[in-house]
Amino acid sequence: MNETPSAPAREWAIVGGVYLVLVVLAAVWLATDRRPPEWDHANHLERVVHCAEDLARRDVRAIIERSSFYPPIVPCGAALVYRLAPSDAAAAQSVILAFLGLGMAAVYLLGRRLAGGTEGVVAAVVFGCAPFVVFSALRFQLDLPLAAMVALALVVILRTEGFTRLGWSLVAGLVFALGMLIKPPFAAYVLVPVLLVAASSRDRRRGAVYAALALLIGAALSLPWYGPRLFGLAPQIAARSFKQAAESGHPDPFTATALLLYPTWLATQLGILAVVLLLVGLGVAVVRRQWIALAALFAPFLLFELLQNKNLRYTLPLLPIAAVFAGMAFGLLPGRMRAIGGVVLALACAIQVSATALGVPTSFTLPGLGVPFVLESAPRPADWRHREIMALIGKDSRGSPVTVSVIPNYNFFSVSNFRYYGTRDRLSLQFTRAWDGEPIGIEYMVLKSGDVGPSWTAEKPKRIDERLRTDAGLARVFPVIGEFQLPDGSTATVRARRLTDSVAVEPAVFAREVQAAVRRALADVAADVQGLDIALSYDETLLRGHIGRVDIRAATARLGELKRPGSSLLRVADVRIVFQEVLVNPFSVHATGRLSPLDAQRAALEQATIREADLQAFLKEQKGFKTASVKLEPGALAFVIGLPGPDVAARVRLLPAIERPFAVAAEHVTVGGIPVPALLVDWVVRTWDPTPRIAGRLPMPVALRRIDITPEAIRISAQP
Repeated sequence: MNETPSAPAREWAIVGGVYLVLVVLAAVWLATDRRPPEWDHANHLERVVHCAEDLARRDVRAIIERSSFYPPIVPCGAALVYRLAPSDAAAAQSVILAFLGLGMAAVYLLGRRLAGGTEGVVAAVVFGCAPFVVFSALRFQLDLPLAAMVALALVVILRTEGFTRLGWSLVAGLVFALGMLIKPPFAAYVLVPVLLVAASSRDRRRGAVYAALALLIGAALSLPWYGPRLFGLAPQIAARSFKQAAESGHPDPFTATALLLYPTWLATQLGILAVVLLLVGLGVAVVRRQWIALAALFAPFLLFELLQNKNLRYTLPLLPIAAVFAGMAFGLLPGRMRAIGGVVLALACAIQVSATALGVPTSFTLPGLGVPFVLESAPRPADWRHREIMALIGKDSRGSPVTVSVIPNYNFFSVSNFRYYGTRDRLSLQFTRAWDGEPIGIEYMVLKSGDVGPSWTAEKPKRIDERLRTDAGLARVFPVIGEFQLPDGSTATVRARRLTDSVAVEPAVFAREVQAAVRRALADVAADVQGLDIALSYDETLLRGHIGRVDIRAATARLGELKRPGSSLLRVADVRIVFQEVLVNPFSVHATGRLSPLDAQRAALEQATIREADLQAFLKEQKGFKTASVKLEPGALAFVIGLPGPDVAARVRLLPAIERPFAVAAEHVTVGGIPVPALLVDWVVRTWDPTPRIAGRLPMPVALRRIDITPEAIRISAQP
């Protein structure tokens, strides 16, 4: 490759020019589009706002603990810009576009190193103009930044010269850390190339040492975020990859439908011309024995093929190396043909970008594949009325903190985008998903006609809508206070809880009806109840559904979610539960005998006795505790949790808490018999701490009184 000194400058100018055009187009698109951010897009933007607040308070701990699955680099990078810019969306998207520029630059350098300058330019243009890259550049997601970091990592790995250059090996460690702090799958894209580069080193001993050093640096720098999630992240990834994928309707990973999904959609992701060049480029790479580059493409591709959870976003980080292979194929063209090829490539680039971002030309279905030419994402100025709906609720509630259940899960009309807007605008509204069973703690509902979301989530909104149509009592206490026409032709409906009318019956008679309804409702959560007693404290407001106090006692009972098949039950004795300031639907109780609870200010487990054998039997049925054993000791529970690797043991005390029923304090924690330093105890214990999940599922604050643990039982009592 004989190049003039000006060749790299000219090549950089072409790559930079294409990038600048993409940035301008994205800016125009963002200024025009008014669609709400969808699902994860909204969740990531919400985190940008939270991170900006954390940065303002200099609360590093909150930044690290904010998310259980997504690291903080991208959202908190956007938060830094957000603190300087007037728009969180513009700040967030500027970060995505910066990563697009980084990705194009890295792809150019990668192509230049593996093939040549022209090939690098073509690779960068193919990557930047790939339909799915353009589509992703218009959304605040983590996958395009991940793709950019994967491309940069491959460049740096090759620069280490088989990990024989210490400086570049140290840089590789830094890049590894940044990649892991963007998204956990980063390791899947770069681990095999790292191993192959180290194995092919001319000095294998030094290569192994420097490669290990780079990996160690990456692990150490990313440890503050991954450390607290050390034991929980792998099961979470496995659940997302298989269990949750099956629940969402994804086919078995070894079916033809699943195996052909990524190959079928490759043209939509990368572009038709680019796929043709890619196929030729793979042959070129084989002839030239570019095994590391081939492994960088096929190793992660095979891994994601084996996962049941499939999404085009997951293979976006493969497009940089795929674009490099396309550049290799372009390099086969002789001198004069390259000019024609460049024109064709530029035309294809313009068509793909315009079709994706502007809808011109209109996307069409690719013959034989049944997939669209591009994922069209033309800007839409239509208003989905979120601000008006939230303004109505704010006015009706007089600015008081209230809980709003967003029933649909439609991409532009879901709890995710409502919660993001509420957080951004600092509203005193707490948004939750569609309620289960009864609308406990719900003061407002937002519903939608027509399409209510994906098939695997649509059942619940439809069931709630049917309930409101057929349950006159529920509809009466949740009357409609507003309706809004939405851009898809559907209607949004806002309902507010109203308990202003009274049932026509004497208070004492109605109190007995409530007691009977409570007895029937307990059958959903308690079995084998002995010595049940229910006492009510009330006044004339009882006829409007208000009860000052509900006091429930039983000599023995087995408690659990009896409506769920196979639910485990915990046997308790001498149990007493007290609910304060309770609201029930008076019309449902009086007309049908159904309790229909609506709210409670707080609840307290005043007393209970749990025997050791009963606790052991209950824990054996709990997710995460199936391999655990527990023994009661004076003042604490001694746990041993069996794992595929080293077992975890700890002594756990149960303490009173404010934001959850109780808190756990662990001591004498060991992993594989090795004591865990006090500073790292939380990293181990938080994986099995059930209290955040318990608090998250409770519709009201619940407190436990004094907790005493003896070798015989756990006793909860009201005594100080």
